[in-house]
Amino acid sequence: MPTTLQTQTAMTESPRNGQETPRGERSRANWFRAIAPLWPLGLARILYGYLWWQQSGWKVPSDDFGRKSGGGLWYWVQQQIQYPTVAAHKNFLVNVMIPHWTFFGWMALITETFIGATLILGLGTRLGSVVAIGMAANITIGILSVPHEWGWTYAMLIMFPVLFLLTDAGRSFGVDSFLAPPLDRAAAGGSRLARLIRWLV
Repeated sequence: MPTTLQTQTAMTESPRNGQETPRGERSRANWFRAIAPLWPLGLARILYGYLWWQQSGWKVPSDDFGRKSGGGLWYWVQQQIQYPTVAAHKNFLVNVMIPHWTFFGWMALITETFIGATLILGLGTRLGSVVAIGMAANITIGILSVPHEWGWTYAMLIMFPVLFLLTDAGRSFGVDSFLAPPLDRAAAGGSRLARLIRWLV
């Protein structure tokens, strides 16, 4: 009659006759739980980042961001003024943005480039996601009432960075996967700076 020790040993030994032990099965299950939720988010993060990178391409400084040609950013801001969703937003565009057009054009270009770079690289993913949420919310408020615009487009524009913010999306196909472990160790050792930076990735 086998002893308890012999039974435990048999359960944890290497697989025999092509059969996997319970410990091996648990290990594989844990691996799938850790990896499966991340790679789709990582891929979505890269594509979403490329969307912002592409959109920054038509913020052209040489055209004064569309003011000379009447296109680009200038055209869409004029559409937001003509079809306002929120009166206060329209007042901001008319009284603040238009008089300081070149400054805000550069701000839009830099912000969208920053969002694109951080999310494509997976570097500072949560920080990039926070900026993307703010920028997407601003665009949504401004353009929601413009004719022929589909509101759900802008709902999704906000939804994706919220998902990236609430998950470790930068740990899949991202630089954050290399930064997070040492930051976790430093934070566990009591470093407040590491704890802050870890939140950003």
